[in-house]
Amino acid sequence: MRASASLPGGVFRRWIAFLLDQLILGSLWLLLAGWTGVMYLLVSRWPWDLGSLTVLAGLLGALGVFLHATYWTVFLGGCGQTPGKMVVGLKVVSGNASPVGYWRSGWRWVAMGLAALPLGLGFVGLLVTRERRGLHDLLAGTRVVRVPRAALR
Repeated sequence: MRASASLPGGVFRRWIAFLLDQLILGSLWLLLAGWTGVMYLLVSRWPWDLGSLTVLAGLLGALGVFLHATYWTVFLGGCGQTPGKMVVGLKVVSGNASPVGYWRSGWRWVAMGLAALPLGLGFVGLLVTRERRGLHDLLAGTRVVRVPRAALR
């Protein structure tokens, strides 16, 4: 079965995949943030003032954005699936069912942030369009499709 003939990924499957990916990302961020915080507080002056803690908060925020962008761009650009999408049997493809690639997956990550900005209204397309495409999919020219069972084995 070709990816172009595949069924669109349903909202429930996409939500479960997103939650699994966020669990992985959150765990990784907590691990790295803990070490970053300890190292920063060891080298900063004592007692810590508001400026030192503000710098630490900025570092931890930047770490989160970097991890998030890298995770989504590398996994989707490399194989079209994040670990969460692998578990639920979904794959991101371009409009003509070809692999997404790193540039398009990076743009899709940026577009996902744009879709979330106006109170998440950019994701309404997942509920109302036939192909279940949100604003991020439309802007990046991607689709999320189900992976045939035979391809999972």
